[in-house]
Amino acid sequence: MAKPSCLPALFAVGVMILCLSTANATIYTGSLSYTPPYPADTADGLWVDGVPTQWRTYTVTMSWTVTDQDNSYPGFPWKYTYTFGHNGGQAGISHIIIEGSEGISIDDIAGLTGASITSIGLQTVQSGNEGMPEDLVGIRFNPPSESPFSMTWSFYSDRAPVWGDFYARCGNKQNLGVNRAYNYNKDSLGVERGFLDIDGNDSVRDDTDPSAGPSNGSIDYHILRPDSVVPEPATLGLLLLSGLPLFRRKTA
Repeated sequence: MAKPSCLPALFAVGVMILCLSTANATIYTGSLSYTPPYPADTADGLWVDGVPTQWRTYTVTMSWTVTDQDNSYPGFPWKYTYTFGHNGGQAGISHIIIEGSEGISIDDIAGLTGASITSIGLQTVQSGNEGMPEDLVGIRFNPPSESPFSMTWSFYSDRAPVWGDFYARCGNKQNLGVNRAYNYNKDSLGVERGFLDIDGNDSVRDDTDPSAGPSNGSIDYHILRPDSVVPEPATLGLLLLSGLPLFRRKTA
């Protein structure tokens, strides 16, 4: 009697993994914006400040797309694309910081286009980030050309999307002062949310990012940014078949 072959079973597992990978493909999009006049109102999701005749008088936007549908870099299943810019004619972009989690490093990034990375890790207010509400762990991106008015960049990461913060500042070439923008405003009840939360006595509390899962749009004026490691599609399929937990957040 011939031995039963395990090829059909392996084929079935492979098909199931492929189907699971395709079925679970996701894409998230969102944006925040500021529209003058200054200061921002409840319709805005960005706080913009600095030179009165520059970013304050422009429409400023931050948008993002996060997807796991692009498999260009195996082992880096999430593609992050951001666009930040304004519709004015002065004060181009110096750099933009996207928040990351503790322990994030260059090893968690692949396929960067549209920008260069000048540092990953603790970004401090004193390191050329005037007006940033507080220090944060993040990735500092510089534009590919000097002080553009709009910047779009993409990268792949092994860290899944969670909610977080960003900070952008101008190139300050005219020595008139620093323009900056970050995610922050008051909700319809007057509660201040975003990069920093402020209590009723206007004393600063530690920033707390939303713990809800990723989705389209924004939660409390936050953006999607990389945080946790996710299993590769093959591992995901095997975990599903075995009934083991699908996801464990990386803390370091």
